[in-house]
Amino acid sequence: MKDTDKYVYFEELSKYDDVIHLYTKKPFNLDMSNLEGEFKKLEEMAGYKFDKLYISNQTHSTNIECVDKESETLLNDVDGFITNVRGVALLTKSADCQSILLYDPVSKVIGNIHSGWKGTLNKIIDNAINIMITEYGCNPKNIKAFICPSILKCCFEVDEDLVDNFKKVFDNIDDLISLGDIKDGKQKYFIDTVTINKREMIKLGLTENNINLSNICTMHNNSVFNSYRGDHTPCRNVALIALKK
Repeated sequence: MKDTDKYVYFEELSKYDDVIHLYTKKPFNLDMSNLEGEFKKLEEMAGYKFDKLYISNQTHSTNIECVDKESETLLNDVDGFITNVRGVALLTKSADCQSILLYDPVSKVIGNIHSGWKGTLNKIIDNAINIMITEYGCNPKNIKAFICPSILKCCFEVDEDLVDNFKKVFDNIDDLISLGDIKDGKQKYFIDTVTINKREMIKLGLTENNINLSNICTMHNNSVFNSYRGDHTPCRNVALIALKK
């Protein structure tokens, strides 16, 4: 990823003139009680005046909203957005969870998906890609995916019961799970949820070359990004994507 003083961005996605995207760094924190002010800050970062910005009170669901200019700015119980409307920005917030940006340069469709371990376990990315295919006519081979900074396997320590739940849902992921230490009498493990989402997208028809990983761990880099596990912060980073008018 490329770095600025206020955000990082994907060089591959920035090659497209009709797309704006960014992932914020500290000290930015999205204040949900002052969305108008926060939206102005994001517009200043992006250097673009959006017709509308969309965000949700995320609940780790698998719910995806297809938005247009008539949609409400603040939605509830939604963890992903998809649109083909130009001039509107899709936002997700995170502090270790994955924000996955989607872009089809042929059909001109974008998405922004919040996928924590619950969303990953319940396959929110499958829901998003299938909506792009069925509702917007996208060919999965044209869809490009960009997984923003998030907690990586090196720091995502979990208990055995969560590992068992992932093994029930996903086949052949033993190579994505490593043995950790024993803490308080419990065996710990490390699991690679980023690669799990990557493999899911490949199963759905995306090509491996079109899936871009930041390879930045938010917990390991919690001096730069907000990280819930790193510093138990209530603060959140923001992933933004929009199609220019």
